[in-house]
Amino acid sequence: MGWSGGIRPTLASLAASTLGERHSFALCGQDELSVSIADSRPDLLVWHVASSWRALPRFLRRRRQRQILFEHHYCAGFEQHQVSSQRRFRLMLRAAYGSMHRVVAVSEAQRSWMLTAGLSPPSRLRLLCSARPLDAFLALPPPRPREPGQPLRLLAYGRLTPQKGFDLLIRALGRLPAAQLSLQLVGDGPQRAELEALAGADARITLLGARDDIPALLEAADAVVVPSRWEPWGNVCLEARAAARPVLVAPVDGLPEQVGGSGLQAAAATEEALAEGIGQLLESNLDQRLRWSEAGRASALQAWDQYVQGWKSLLEEPW
Repeated sequence: MGWSGGIRPTLASLAASTLGERHSFALCGQDELSVSIADSRPDLLVWHVASSWRALPRFLRRRRQRQILFEHHYCAGFEQHQVSSQRRFRLMLRAAYGSMHRVVAVSEAQRSWMLTAGLSPPSRLRLLCSARPLDAFLALPPPRPREPGQPLRLLAYGRLTPQKGFDLLIRALGRLPAAQLSLQLVGDGPQRAELEALAGADARITLLGARDDIPALLEAADAVVVPSRWEPWGNVCLEARAAARPVLVAPVDGLPEQVGGSGLQAAAATEEALAEGIGQLLESNLDQRLRWSEAGRASALQAWDQYVQGWKSLLEEPW
């Protein structure tokens, strides 16, 4: 992304938090794992990688050690869109999760999917909604009132892949040709050329590429759209709430449980439903948008502290 998103900066922030007063952390990539384990002789391994048949032997070799897996990757939406053999996929996940002492779901929706699919015994499954340090977002002023005739300024950001649904968002704007709005789309990835072609000559849409000034871009936005096809949690939605920006999200996986009173949920993850949601944003008045802004910020104020406390509880569980 070119900014401070991602799991590694979050883990570094955890290590620098009050957790670091009681626990010693070593962060390493998979290629560094064997050397790091030999050097640090850890009491606990915490995995943040995608489970796969290829990764399974790595998990199984260390099953006698205490292991926790944070499931950042898979959810009901992923299974719907990406999995050709549900039986084979779930067999792999049951084997991977079975090698862990704990498996952590990052949203209530993901946890419910895991339980319904029988992927992990409830006794091993924990819920810890994802978060990251939010000070730069919480410090932003609320959105400025729109002047008469000023376009509604929409922001969307993330890796440019089919998962994120940015093609659906661009097509949704195409269904509103006369609407007074603008969209800044931030990020890079394999879908960039396709999205640029899809935006075509629509002067309302700007693809900015990867940026490292996400808080500044949020400050200039009236609302944030998260049109993902699947999203186990969705830190973009959390950041938008902390920035006091109303959100419009697709109704998938962990996104609906974040919205509350902080914005709108589209009826479906389709261009038609997103266009309808954008229309509702356009029709909303200043009082409504301020209520969304205030509710979003209030819902994010304690997110990081709660995340650190959740880690503390997890690390200090009796084994």
